[in-house]
Amino acid sequence: MAEGTIAVGRTRAEHAYLELRERIIDMRLPPGAALDEEALMTELGVGRTPMREAVKRLESDRMLTVYPRRGTIIADVNIRDLKAISDARRVLEAFAARRAAELATDEDRVRLKECLQSLAEAASESNRASIDLDEQIHRTVYAIMRNSYVEATLTQYFSLSQRMWNFVLSGMAPITGNVQEHVALLSAIIDGDADLAAAIAEEHVTHFEELVRSAL
Repeated sequence: MAEGTIAVGRTRAEHAYLELRERIIDMRLPPGAALDEEALMTELGVGRTPMREAVKRLESDRMLTVYPRRGTIIADVNIRDLKAISDARRVLEAFAARRAAELATDEDRVRLKECLQSLAEAASESNRASIDLDEQIHRTVYAIMRNSYVEATLTQYFSLSQRMWNFVLSGMAPITGNVQEHVALLSAIIDGDADLAAAIAEEHVTHFEELVRSAL
């Protein structure tokens, strides 16, 4: 999508929020940098009110820090938060996987099998592609879980984890092994094995935490 083009069905505030969040996560807006709202408003094709709504949401997501009369700063990546974020994700990701295994329909299983196919084709993908596939799989599981409240919270924690991952990625070996752990997770959900799916999801978050720590 071209810069400044707003997807059908999105409000301008939602457009600004999603675009800024993506740039913060992938480090195009780096930690500690000042947010140039005027330039971004022009670039994204939004006015001041949608931009302020987006900034408020991102502050709530802990991705921006707003200083009265000083401006808005991209939040630092604090590796000390890794354990707290991982602890929360272990509980919620396990819950999501369990519910997805319990609730998956035949149509859902088709989507999960498509994810398995993507994993089979991604054995030698770049880290960037691996991160994108990881996100696709998590969001698929969240949708199948069918709990919008847990999904919203998981999405926030997952975004913070992604940002942390990108922050340390330059010093990391290929992460395809970590992403390939989803083969077992997706298979358990497809088979309706809720206990196994929950255990694999929890273990996957632990492996992610260990992977990030090993790169520091």
